[in-house]
Amino acid sequence: MLKEKLKNNRNFQKITLIYLLLLISNIVLVIGLIYYYSKVNIKIEIETIDNLFTILATILILAFISSRLPRLRERGSSLYDIGYLVIITVVGLMTSYFNSNVDETMIFGPFLEMFKVLSVIILFILLATKLRPFKEMLHGKFTKKNQIICLIVFTALGLFASNYHTYIGDTPANVRCMVVMISGLFGGPFIGIPVGLISGAYRFTLGGVTAVPCAISTVISGIIGSLIFMWNDKKFPKTLSAILLMFLFTGFEMLMIVIMSPPDISFPFIHTVYPIMLFASVIGIILVSIVIKEERQKSNPSLSPEEKKILKLENKLAKTNEKVEKLESKIEDLKK
Repeated sequence: MLKEKLKNNRNFQKITLIYLLLLISNIVLVIGLIYYYSKVNIKIEIETIDNLFTILATILILAFISSRLPRLRERGSSLYDIGYLVIITVVGLMTSYFNSNVDETMIFGPFLEMFKVLSVIILFILLATKLRPFKEMLHGKFTKKNQIICLIVFTALGLFASNYHTYIGDTPANVRCMVVMISGLFGGPFIGIPVGLISGAYRFTLGGVTAVPCAISTVISGIIGSLIFMWNDKKFPKTLSAILLMFLFTGFEMLMIVIMSPPDISFPFIHTVYPIMLFASVIGIILVSIVIKEERQKSNPSLSPEEKKILKLENKLAKTNEKVEKLESKIEDLKK
């Protein structure tokens, strides 16, 4: 029991370290952007700030609702369904909001197109989770066959995400890193790392000024997702943790572009792409997290607090019995 607690504490510290490093990278990015804007004398319009706050507000609303859905299910399926309807309504309002501003704001005009791109990618991911190998892996059955099928599916999605994008001017924006991150969080290193390597290599072959940083970020997203999966007891993280991870990683990806690309290209690129990539990646991982939670709830119905206590006591009793049996066998060996 003590060893388990120590192991969990170490794993928690490792996960915290990853979040801390990503947070630092985001702080560095913000400082760099402020410096660049002050140097080139770019003024951020009030409308742009208003749109940014709208994005953050939407993300917070969706995160709050999605974190409460499992509790709603315990009280009744009707409340659970209403929760889903609220999420769909919020996403719909968000889409309408940006659609109405397409002609007014050049920076936020492509949000509707990005949402369409995200919808197609998420649809494929959701369909994949209905396959038997995905369902079995969600419940801890990591057979070679299941892992190979999931690897093939996520690799195909990673390659597809590199090609299916929306253009902001001449710059393509996509959710490739989100797909690779989900593959690592879902299946661990056997899936996340190969998907990251293949998708990253493919992105590099497409060329462009940002080919190297985008390819490296893709590989890193698979590694980080895989590490968190391993340190989180081989489970997909909680919704809020997944949201924070994707939020911070998008900033890290932008920082990689700043470091590895000329400033006159990287900063204008981030100025237009960052809000859209952030919006799509975070909304995408929220929806995937909800579906994964729902799939687990179907086969693992919620227990009452009393039942949970009984189950814990039964587990402790089983472990104690095992220890007693081992001690008895040692005593028998000593007697002989």
